[in-house]
Amino acid sequence: MSVSKLGLLEGLLYSLGDEGIEVNQLCELLEITPSQLKDLASEYERETLQIIFYGNKCILTAKTIMHPYLEQLMLDNVNTKLSQAALETLSIIAYNQPVTRSDIEVIRGVNSDASVKTLIAKGVIESKHNEQSRSQLLYTTEYFLNVFGLTSLDDLPKTTNDENEQEEMDLFFSNMNESENEEQS
Repeated sequence: MSVSKLGLLEGLLYSLGDEGIEVNQLCELLEITPSQLKDLASEYERETLQIIFYGNKCILTAKTIMHPYLEQLMLDNVNTKLSQAALETLSIIAYNQPVTRSDIEVIRGVNSDASVKTLIAKGVIESKHNEQSRSQLLYTTEYFLNVFGLTSLDDLPKTTNDENEQEEMDLFFSNMNESENEEQS
């Protein structure tokens, strides 16, 4: 039984999940050029899924039509409301990643282990091992981008001393709590 290159591409990306795969490695596996890979990805037609490129990675991800459903799934699976501490911790990670738990403690001035655990449970951050030290590095996930409707971290509101932009940032990070409150009503 022969499988098309597009079918192989879909199967590989599905199997790798939100980590994706380096374009060069994928091209090598499929025995195609990067240009052919981009052409193949543009042929991919699914109602709710898409193949995208982030830097040098190729990823199978949900289309924006899926965002409300994914957000609802997250809210259903984790019924804990984000506290102000968790929102502060999330913003520190989003703007300064990768960070360690001790980095967060230095910035916030208090232990943030509970907030970090909540954010990991919600799937908006992840912990990765740091080979240069014993600490774990914290990053936001692709799911974080999906929940907040971002295509990249560059879309985060810019930090500034401007009061209007501070309000925009506060509103941005409070969206998750508002969605949860509506669902619990």
